[in-house]
Amino acid sequence: AASTMGVYSKVPCDGREYVVTDPTAVKIRAEDGRSVTGVNISDFIGNLPNNTDTTRFTTKNASGSTSQAASIMESLELGCTCMLFDEDTTATNFMLKDNKIQQLLPADKEPITPFIFRVREIYDTWKVSTVLVIGGSGDYLDVADTILMMDNYHVIDVTGRAKDISRASPLIVPTLPPLGCLPRRIVRKECFACLMGKSKVENMSRVTYRVGDEDDIKALELYGVEQLTEIGQTRAILEVMRYIHRQSETTAFLHNGDIRKLLKHIEDRFNGEGFGWLDPNSGWMARPRIAEMGACINRLRTLTLST
Repeated sequence: AASTMGVYSKVPCDGREYVVTDPTAVKIRAEDGRSVTGVNISDFIGNLPNNTDTTRFTTKNASGSTSQAASIMESLELGCTCMLFDEDTTATNFMLKDNKIQQLLPADKEPITPFIFRVREIYDTWKVSTVLVIGGSGDYLDVADTILMMDNYHVIDVTGRAKDISRASPLIVPTLPPLGCLPRRIVRKECFACLMGKSKVENMSRVTYRVGDEDDIKALELYGVEQLTEIGQTRAILEVMRYIHRQSETTAFLHNGDIRKLLKHIEDRFNGEGFGWLDPNSGWMARPRIAEMGACINRLRTLTLST
C-alpha cells in the first residue's frame, strides 16, 4: 500500500520518507464486471468466442483477464511509465502459464497470452517498468531484473540466488508477434450527458447518476481504481467530466485530442489555475492525477469513442 500511494506527496515525518514512487505509476488489478470501451487488448487476448474483436474490445461485463488486459493498455495510453501488481488481486490465468500447462494446452487453443510472456518486451519497447509483489508465481524470477525479499520487515536483495534457482528449471517463453502500437482513442463528449443531471458522489469509489426514468439509477463503480485516496478527488473528476460535456464540438482540445491530450489539458489548467475555473466553490475537491481521471472515464458505461 505504501508504494501504491507513494505517487502522492506526504506529510513530513509521517514514517514514509523513503517511500517514493514514480508519479505516473498505476496499480493494475483484475476487475470482474467492469465496462471496457474500444481498447486494443490483442497483444494479450485473442480467439475469443463469437469472433469477438479484441483490437477494439468492448464489453459491459469484463472477465478478470480481459479487465486486466484493458487496464494495462488504458494506463499505457495515458502515459504510465511504471505498473504495480499484487499477485493477490490479479487474474492467475492472465499473469502466467507454466511449462506443464504450455505442453498440455497448445497456444492455438488458448486465447490468453500471459503477461509473463510480454513483461520484458513492454520494458524493451515502451520503457515501462513493472513491479510485482508475489509469493507463489516463481516463474517471474526468470524475467525479473531485481528480486527483493521481505524478511521480518527487512528488505534483502536475493537476485543472485533467485537467478541460480531459475537456471535449474527455466521458463519456456514462446516466440510471439511483436507488440502493436499504443492505443489512441478520442472520446465523444455526449457520453457524459448522463452526469449533467442528478449525479452524486456517494463515496470515494462510487458515483450514481440517472438515465431516462427517475428511478433508473446507474452507478460508476471505481473500487478497482485503488489509487483514489479520498472523496474530494472523485468529486473533482465528476466536475471534469461535466466540464468536458459543456465544451463546444469546435473546441480544439476536444476536436483534435485523444484521451491523453484531453486530460493533459485539464492537468495543465490545474497546474496554472487551481480548481477555480472548474468550480468557484472548489474547497470540497482534491487534486486527481491523469491516471485516475482516465480510469474513471474508461469505466463509464456510457463511454463512446470517435472512429
